[in-house]
Amino acid sequence: MTNLPSIKQLQYLLAVHQHQHFGRAASACYIGQSTLSSAIQNLEENLGVQLIERENRSLMFTAIGEEVVEKAKKIIDDTMSVKELTRSHLHPLSGSLTIGIIPTIASFVAAPLHCYCKATFKELDLVLVEDTSDKLLDKLEHGHIDIALLALPYETGRFHTQILAKDKFYLVHHKDYHIDSEVDYNLLPEHSVFLLEREHCMTGHALSACNLERASCINPFEASNLHTLLSMVEYKLGVTFLPQMALNAGILDSKPLLAVSSDSDAHRDVGLVWRKTTGRIGDFRLFSDKVGEFLRTCCTVGSE
Repeated sequence: MTNLPSIKQLQYLLAVHQHQHFGRAASACYIGQSTLSSAIQNLEENLGVQLIERENRSLMFTAIGEEVVEKAKKIIDDTMSVKELTRSHLHPLSGSLTIGIIPTIASFVAAPLHCYCKATFKELDLVLVEDTSDKLLDKLEHGHIDIALLALPYETGRFHTQILAKDKFYLVHHKDYHIDSEVDYNLLPEHSVFLLEREHCMTGHALSACNLERASCINPFEASNLHTLLSMVEYKLGVTFLPQMALNAGILDSKPLLAVSSDSDAHRDVGLVWRKTTGRIGDFRLFSDKVGEFLRTCCTVGSE
C-alpha cells in the first residue's frame, strides 16, 4: 500500500505557509516546534522532494512546495466537507454556525436575527461577525466563517449565492429641505447627495438602483457610518438613500427626516453566500428557508 501523507502533516504544512515561521506555526497548532519540524521533514521524505528551504531563522517555500500547498488546501477542504456532511446528516442545524454580516445589514438586524435563530434553531450555536463584503468573502474562503449575509449584487462567483429578500431604497431628506414629490434624482442640486464610503456596498447599490448617474450631485464627503451620514442630512446639507430595512428598524425615529419612495424598482437584494465545497449544504438550505422568512419581514413596507 502506498504510504500517503497524513492530514495532520498537510495541516502543519499549511500552518507554516500561513505564518511563514516554524515557531508561530507550531503555536497555532498547539504543538512544539520540534514536533512540527519533524512532521514537515517526514512529509518531505515521504514525497521525495524539498518543500521548504531553511536558512538560519528564515524559510522559503520551493516552487514544488507552493504547488503542494495548493493541493493540500483542497485536500483539507474536502476532508472538512466530509466531516461536515456526516455531522449535518446526523444532527441537522446543530453545533456552531459562524455567520458574517455586512455593517449596513448588521446595524438593523443583527440583534433580532440572533434572537430569532436562538428561538428557531434550538441546537444551533450562532456566532455573528460584522465586516465589509470583501473581508467577509476572504474569511469565507479561508474557513474563518461558515456563511455570509450580504447585500447583492456583488461578485460572488466562486461561492453559492441564495437571494432571500428584496430591500427597497428611499430618498431621505429633512422635512424642511424642499424636494419635489416626483424628483428626478439626476436633477438634484450639486453636491447634495451624501453617501457612505465606497467600501460599503450600499453606496454602489443605491447609485445603481436609483439610476443616479450625474456625478456632480454627489457630495465628495464620504461617511464612515450611518450616524454621520444622517447627521449631514439632519443639518439640511443634502439628502441620502436608505433601504426599507433601516426604516423598519426605526433609524429615523425622533428625527425631523422624511423618506420618499421612488416610483422605480430601486432596491438591493439580501442573500446568503457559502462555499460550494461545503458539506453543510443541506444545513444551509434549511437555514436559508427560515432566515429568508425573517428577512422578508424586515424588508416589508410598513413592517416594524
